[in-house]
Amino acid sequence: MHHSVPVVLQLHRVHRLEEKAALPGPHGRRQQGERLQGGVPHSALAVQQRRGEAEGQPAQVQLPAGMDQSSPTYMLANLTHLHSEQLLQGLNLLRQHHELCDIILRVGDVKIHAHKVVLASISPYFKAMFTGNLSEKENSEVEFQCVDEAALQAIVEYAYTGTVFISQDTVESLLPAANLLQIKLVVKECCAFLESQLDPGNCIGISRFAETYGCHDLYLAANKYICQNFEDVCQTEEFFELTHSELDEIVSNDCLNVVTEETVFYALESWIKYDVQERQKYLAQLLHCVRLPLLSVKFLTRLYEANHLIRDDHTCKHLLNEALKYHFMPEHRLSHQTMLMTRPRCAPKVLCAVGGKAGLFACLESVEMYFPQNDSWIGLAPLSIPRYEFGICVLDQKIYVVGGIATHVCQGISYRKHENSVECWDPDTNTWTSLERMFESRSTLGVVVLAGELYALGGYDGQSYLRTVEKYIPKVKEWQLVAPMNKTRSCFAAAVLDGMIYAIGGYGPAHMNSMERYDPSKNSWETVASMADKRINFGVGVMLGFIFVVGGHNGVSHLSSIERYDPHQNQWTVCRPMKEPRTGVGAAVIDNYLYVVGGHSGSSYLNTVQKYDPISDTWLDSAGMMYCRCNFGLTAL
Repeated sequence: MHHSVPVVLQLHRVHRLEEKAALPGPHGRRQQGERLQGGVPHSALAVQQRRGEAEGQPAQVQLPAGMDQSSPTYMLANLTHLHSEQLLQGLNLLRQHHELCDIILRVGDVKIHAHKVVLASISPYFKAMFTGNLSEKENSEVEFQCVDEAALQAIVEYAYTGTVFISQDTVESLLPAANLLQIKLVVKECCAFLESQLDPGNCIGISRFAETYGCHDLYLAANKYICQNFEDVCQTEEFFELTHSELDEIVSNDCLNVVTEETVFYALESWIKYDVQERQKYLAQLLHCVRLPLLSVKFLTRLYEANHLIRDDHTCKHLLNEALKYHFMPEHRLSHQTMLMTRPRCAPKVLCAVGGKAGLFACLESVEMYFPQNDSWIGLAPLSIPRYEFGICVLDQKIYVVGGIATHVCQGISYRKHENSVECWDPDTNTWTSLERMFESRSTLGVVVLAGELYALGGYDGQSYLRTVEKYIPKVKEWQLVAPMNKTRSCFAAAVLDGMIYAIGGYGPAHMNSMERYDPSKNSWETVASMADKRINFGVGVMLGFIFVVGGHNGVSHLSSIERYDPHQNQWTVCRPMKEPRTGVGAAVIDNYLYVVGGHSGSSYLNTVQKYDPISDTWLDSAGMMYCRCNFGLTAL
């Protein structure tokens, strides 16, 4: 140990002379006649040898004779990592032994010794204190009154070690201290820790905490968690302790993840009943945040009759009346003002076109996404196998592709098979995964989502037209049979409106214009009004309380017509037709526009896109897909 320091210093001197010899300019140029020995100027070795002898020590540097004269004349050793560790360890030892310390941080009776230069190097707060015109600049002791003792010790420890211990017990005091002292890395790690701890019972508290200390990203993450998990959050103690303005902000959010709008109303009602005397006065204001027209007529009527809080409030009764008008007066729905009141929660923002056919023998596995804001398409991860005539839907922000006809290859031979398989696309990873298979193979089927469950209806199994219906329950990852439809249907469309499933048109084994409706509370089907025209392979979309059907084939010709169904009047109305006929078409709704995509015109496969505006009853053109597609899947995500 006694000789280690001089050795290091001596090697350091040689290293400096090496650098000097390699540098250009008057100080780095070798003198004429000076020899290099092993890449080091001979004069440098002589200096080193003389220094060693003058200090009474043998020369420390000896290079092998005969070293290759062509080797580099210098090297730059990057010892940053090791040097940084050594530096931190050395400084920490000095701190622990109270050596060369020039500042004491005092919290109550506790004194923390440190070096100003170290604290100033990691904290703009300390830098301003020790280098600015503050009185603390000359002081050897600084008192902190608003910082937790353990938190300040942890931060000083971090300054000397680069490590900090964060736990549920420490983060509540550590983050405010790090925020005050402007130590961004510690604040960032505290926020990341809190984000990892989010659950329904603490997310509201973490949101408030983040807002108090200006942690914007954590605040956004906590609010996103509240919205995504609202059905669990609204049953917690933190939820009932919200202020009315905080609750207003949450339930006004377009991204509130609820299966039905009833959840939002029940959450408000529970919050008011938690302290009814104090909170009843906020009922009308909060009821404005509920998308009342999205509630069913049955639910609205029951509220009017049974809820005395609403019945006794004039403004609340008026809001309910307006919501009932939406259902019973079709012209009331077709207005811009109503559109704002009825925008769905977590409204889809993009279209996804999946698989399909681009020719008689050209089956597609490709997937593409459309962005309405810039009217453009991009490619996504393809299906695992080419597939067409399948069902498609969105559940829990994932795309499900169900059944259809898939192209397989065995020993170099291609064949097609009716599928009972299911694939799911996750937008977070842009990957497809296989899920549990249906009981039956189905192509040209209908697929919808109702109350968080996926329904697969009818279709064709390669031999028979089907009327069976099965539903997939994600929580238990299994399929269950429900009541079958009244008619066998393939090449038809299915839709959900007001908590009911509609099966529309199709073939089985003749072209149909009939429609039937499934009530999940009764597990039964009933026949309702028929369309004006028979249709197969057509598109369907739901908006503004109507079901819209578009295009398809009636057994004679390709169709350009569009009709809308009003469930309360139980009747169909013909609207303005498309610019060109198309069958095997995809349709989906974004921002109360019905997008009609691809298909076959009767003479060619299409990639063109049109969108229908129900308010003005007009059609507009949009950018075409990258591929022509027919009998494919289109959904809004």
